[in-house]
Amino acid sequence: MFLSLLFCVFLLSSSAFSQVSGLKTGQVPPELVYYSLAKDENVIYKEVDFKDTVFLIDFWATWCAPCIESIPHLNTLVEKYKTKNVKFISITYEPGKLVQKFLGDHPMKSDVGLDEDFKIFRNYNAWAVPNIVMINSKGEIAGRIHPNHLTKEVINTLLSGGIPDVENTPEDAFDPVKAEEYFRSYLKKQKE
Repeated sequence: MFLSLLFCVFLLSSSAFSQVSGLKTGQVPPELVYYSLAKDENVIYKEVDFKDTVFLIDFWATWCAPCIESIPHLNTLVEKYKTKNVKFISITYEPGKLVQKFLGDHPMKSDVGLDEDFKIFRNYNAWAVPNIVMINSKGEIAGRIHPNHLTKEVINTLLSGGIPDVENTPEDAFDPVKAEEYFRSYLKKQKE
């Protein structure tokens, strides 16, 4: 737990590195392709699919204590908005067997997706975990936040096509190369 908290602090405090190309508020999101554990198939969302629906893409990992702590909060929101045009997608880079085992102890009501080649993490510059990339109903990037900042008011603003007034996770606060190296080293340790 200490290691995961230390890593999250490292990612958020390392401002010496910046992303060459990042997500900007108002931009069209990159294509989203992942393997859905619940559907047991690949899922693809393209530019046209982002219109009229709010997407909340939660980037997380099984080893991340703050990610685990946010699960009950996110599960409550998934239930509250299940009849609305809101998609909760939780993306991890970890292998399916590990994630399935984790879900036995920590059920998640969102669509849990696998990104084992880090393509979504790269495309969405989502190296700090937990981290939610918000896409509003106009199909625009509406910011990135810690799950604790995701509220009914934020989601309702997104449903109306707005940009919520909430503290965002800065994109230049973490080093993508070092983060991916760390994630890969964690996977290697899991296999040993």
